[in-house]
Amino acid sequence: MQRILGWLGKGLLAVVPITLTVAALIWLVTTAEGLVAPWIRWAFGADDYVPGSGLLLVGLGLVGVGMLVDRVIGAWVLDLVDRLVDRVPLVKSFYGAVRDVLRFVVPGRREEESRRVVAWSPREEAWMIGFVTGEALFRAPGEEVPRVSVYFPMSYQVGGYTLVLPEAELVPLEMSVEDAMRAVLTAGMAASGTR
Repeated sequence: MQRILGWLGKGLLAVVPITLTVAALIWLVTTAEGLVAPWIRWAFGADDYVPGSGLLLVGLGLVGVGMLVDRVIGAWVLDLVDRLVDRVPLVKSFYGAVRDVLRFVVPGRREEESRRVVAWSPREEAWMIGFVTGEALFRAPGEEVPRVSVYFPMSYQVGGYTLVLPEAELVPLEMSVEDAMRAVLTAGMAASGTR
């Protein structure tokens, strides 16, 4: 019986991540295609519609928006949208959270420079892995110590703590943000080498 349960567990570990990933990709592709396909059929006729052209159009549209945002006028429009959304009470929380997570996961030039994995020791025998998210949120009056904001996620859930710490107390780790995030969120079970 123990052997069967072991095989069941190994089967789950092999099948579930692949199945969920494929299901998420299928959902993303069918959603993108489903949103754009009616417009393509309307513009070019149902006979000229080629399956997959909606997804291609969405991809090209995202590249176009990225190119536009990379220019001054696009950045100005995006800043204007951010300011308008920040005035809507419930929407601003959701929009801001999604925007900030995407900026961390898919950083621009400015964000890429600040993305660093660090270790910090609140006491000698314990270390925490965190992610430098940028300049310090604040500085005490008259303080000259350079500080940065460091996000410490909690394992197995979306949440964590942001601490403003002196730069000198942080130990840089030779890990990619993706590897470190995977290691922290799985409580070290998916850890790759550090330092």
